[in-house]
Amino acid sequence: MMVDPYRYVTEAHKKRADEIYGKNIPQLFLEKCTRVPDHVAFRYKDYGIYHDVTWSDYRDKVEAFAYGLMQMGLKPSEKVAIMGDPCFEYFIADIATQCCGAISYGIYTTCSIPEVKYQLEHGDAVLFIAENQEYVDKILTIANELVDLRKIIVGDMRAMFLYNDRRIASFADVLQRGAAARAKKPKLFSSRVKAIKPEDTAVFVYTSGTTGPPKAAMLSHRDLMVGMVHTYLQGYPELNHGEHYVVTHLPLAHLIERSASICLPLIANVVAHIGEDPQDLMGTLREVQPTFFHAVPRIFEKIASQILVGIDRSSFVKRKAFSAAMAIGRRYREAGWAERRADPLVAVLYGLARLLVFRPMLLKVGLQRVKSALTAGGPIPPGVQQLWQIWGVNLRNLYGITEGTLVTCQIGNFPSTGNMGIALYPTEIKLADDGEVLVRGPGTFTGYWKNAKATKEALAGGWLLTGDVAEKNEDGIFRMVDRKKDIMITAGGKNIAPSEIENLVKSSPYISEVVLFADGRKYPAALIEIDFETVSEWARQNGVIYTGYTSLSCHEKVETLIRAEIEKLNRQLAQVEQIKKFCIIPKELDPEDGDTTPTRKIKRKHMYEMFKPLIEGMYQNEEGALFELALKPAERDLLAK
Repeated sequence: MMVDPYRYVTEAHKKRADEIYGKNIPQLFLEKCTRVPDHVAFRYKDYGIYHDVTWSDYRDKVEAFAYGLMQMGLKPSEKVAIMGDPCFEYFIADIATQCCGAISYGIYTTCSIPEVKYQLEHGDAVLFIAENQEYVDKILTIANELVDLRKIIVGDMRAMFLYNDRRIASFADVLQRGAAARAKKPKLFSSRVKAIKPEDTAVFVYTSGTTGPPKAAMLSHRDLMVGMVHTYLQGYPELNHGEHYVVTHLPLAHLIERSASICLPLIANVVAHIGEDPQDLMGTLREVQPTFFHAVPRIFEKIASQILVGIDRSSFVKRKAFSAAMAIGRRYREAGWAERRADPLVAVLYGLARLLVFRPMLLKVGLQRVKSALTAGGPIPPGVQQLWQIWGVNLRNLYGITEGTLVTCQIGNFPSTGNMGIALYPTEIKLADDGEVLVRGPGTFTGYWKNAKATKEALAGGWLLTGDVAEKNEDGIFRMVDRKKDIMITAGGKNIAPSEIENLVKSSPYISEVVLFADGRKYPAALIEIDFETVSEWARQNGVIYTGYTSLSCHEKVETLIRAEIEKLNRQLAQVEQIKKFCIIPKELDPEDGDTTPTRKIKRKHMYEMFKPLIEGMYQNEEGALFELALKPAERDLLAK
């Protein structure tokens, strides 16, 4: 029996999708500014104070900056690159660029100078907008090699007093010049906006580059708004009712952050909040107390780890109270996951557990008011999602890809974990014979910039080949298996999906990253990156002396700690999937060193090349102890350098 994939979609949702389908992003922006001019569009913190930006203020600044960009000669379809943490200037520059009919794209702050150069050259950027001096320094060393680059616009000029490069202009100066130009040509802005078609390219989004140089996916105004932003309101219908606070904390080069913080407020009553220090997410969460929280799995993992470590070092009474609350909470949620009502007594006890234990705990991390939460950008370990749901956070999984925006989402309150949910309207999904997920509809990209070959390989017969392998049950719910290219076959001929094993292991609060190796091997082995924050706290409690990450990772007691974690998690795996050997890597992975992609995605081949002696050592002697075949501590220290 065929299940209607859109059975949860309301007629009102479909009607709104049709309305958005024929509009561009600047049109939606101007409509919102006209409709609620005095409402707060977003807030940003500067010098310890949050400043309100109303929709009227927002429009005024965007118009002025757009005129300033046009004064610099910015033409429709030209490219503007933006680099920096979330800030007031980024919001203005991004929308203003699109209002000019130009294409904007973000560059991750963790990109190395060669990566910055590649993306500026490849993207044909004519303007580069930098948050502050840090990112100006990254470009000035290569600026003379960028033949298309005309100007460098800087938001924060406080450290720029010794710079005299003629290409540098301040954000404030562009605004001032734009305001003067607006007075002379008041109709130019609206004419540019009206000329933009919904199918025109709005943004470039560079892929992670796990298998080669990053590719620039071209997304149109329609792709972004209909295929992605509007679908949030199906997956998270809570956003349709009342005002919601969100925290802007991921890089705005990330499609999730751009869509949630800049684009979603155009069609929903969502107010973005930009903290002063991007490294102090916990502080910003406590200040804002968001009602909707979006994050990549790693952030949910890290916050959960900090909570668990904090519980471990608390008083005996608090530990016992937490343990009892967890036991009750698990019984209550397991009933919901099994789609049955919980026992009335369990429900009452769970209400007390939330009131006395979980709510105060969530208040401390700033998530007590969250009505629903989104995790995307990679699979979240089911155990981590279960933890948050037990604690009372309605965390739901969302699956999307750069080239296809949002594809599926879990529906309803506190859904069972370990799946990708159902198809989001109006996306069509089917599985190929080998299980690969194929997607089409609004939201599917128009192609890769300057890469017709890769575009042809990705789009076949009108369908986007995602490269992800999934399964679908009789209710139309999808479950991710792994990336097609990542599925491993052991020497014994057994198929292994490494991401499922890696995600399970990463549910440990002491493990930050794990990279599995099993292809053509007799058994799985893994490289482990410890979570320095939680392991160092554990070390202080257990009298372990260390000087830094490398000395901590080499300590015998840390090896014992990680071995116990892996042995415990191995019990949840089939015999063939169990990690037989592991090695803790002697350095923290750093995107700026090229250890990972800018979004901290692992490049397995690169990891093999980096740590080949450790990996091959784990396979030299099947009977050896886990660490006996790894490098000696002195050799590990040398490798870390």
